[in-house]
Amino acid sequence: MKISQPQITQKEQEIVYSVEVDFSLGNQTLQYSLDAEYADLISSRSDAALACLLIPAMTHGEDIYISGTISEKLYYNLSGTYQKILKKILPTLQIINIYADDIQPASGNPKGVATGFSAGIDSYCVLADHYYQKYTAPGFKVTHLLYNNVGSHGGGGESLFKKRYQILKPFVTEKIGLPFLAISSNLSIFYRQYSFKQTHTPRNASVAFLLQNGIKNYIYASAYSYEDVFLGSEKDGNLASMGYSDLVTLPLLSTETLNAFSAGSEYTRVDKTIKVAQIEDSYKTLDVCVNDNIVENCSTCGKCMRTLLTLEIAGLIDKYRDAFDLELYYKNKNQYIVKEVISSKDPLTKEIRNFARDKDFKIPISTRLVWLKTKITQKITTKFRNAIHKISKLKK
Repeated sequence: MKISQPQITQKEQEIVYSVEVDFSLGNQTLQYSLDAEYADLISSRSDAALACLLIPAMTHGEDIYISGTISEKLYYNLSGTYQKILKKILPTLQIINIYADDIQPASGNPKGVATGFSAGIDSYCVLADHYYQKYTAPGFKVTHLLYNNVGSHGGGGESLFKKRYQILKPFVTEKIGLPFLAISSNLSIFYRQYSFKQTHTPRNASVAFLLQNGIKNYIYASAYSYEDVFLGSEKDGNLASMGYSDLVTLPLLSTETLNAFSAGSEYTRVDKTIKVAQIEDSYKTLDVCVNDNIVENCSTCGKCMRTLLTLEIAGLIDKYRDAFDLELYYKNKNQYIVKEVISSKDPLTKEIRNFARDKDFKIPISTRLVWLKTKITQKITTKFRNAIHKISKLKK
């Protein structure tokens, strides 16, 4: 894989960072764009391109040749340790070599502190500790909020990204009072083999490298607590999110001047939800939905239901009447408990069960009976299928 020298150009009101990529699947252009107002934040180094394209190169087993300057620390980490960790997370990747025309320690004295902001539980929790909290250490108080289009908007793509950003922008700039940068990239064209869930960390971190001329600390909201951290491709028989490894991998996605780290793992998701519920700004703007066909909370998807059930158990659900359709939630709550909560192995759902027990939150007997009936039916069905399979074998 050959990566050209980065080109930084201005198109009307946008500043665009781009590199030409020549690899086994042909020639492609990787680019990032944002409002030209923030042009002074953009780095001309190749760090963003390398962080983004490492997994695609490892997917095809191609060495990387970079016609640009790479920060020495990042080059060191991505040439060795980081690749070995990635291979544990994505076992089909192949270890490769990285060659660069110029390797130099990053220099400068950036002052900014950036974090992604989607108005979800994790991102609001970062703001609770690094912005709303009165005694935040000055060098770690958030100065810039990022809204990235690097794959998280699913089938909605660029259109949904813009709609969601426009909904949040007035609130962020007027109520919170921070710059709100919309950064859009076409990097998903290089990630056809792996989902956003499997690769979200380097995708988002590449944006931080893009802005490293002005950003000193990049805070990445954690998804899991300390006890859930692990390196692997599966968790409880399911495809694992890359978020499980962020505490280990993010420090490796740093340069001499950009410090990337994960924040919030000291809390459970229940702790975070209760913490966020103390922020009045979240009452109308909390957005946890994974439904990529709408711009607001659907109130019925797994994340909406999980959040609302936690808020109900905590006695805080009424604060969020303007952000969710609570009638729709109550209508679907028992079905969600039966299918997703009572016997789930997911660590975030286990937390809800423990929280419900601690709060003496009563699950209706009718809901428990439906769950029991479902389990019995599943067992009978399984035994019946096994018996049919044995009979068919005997006939042969």
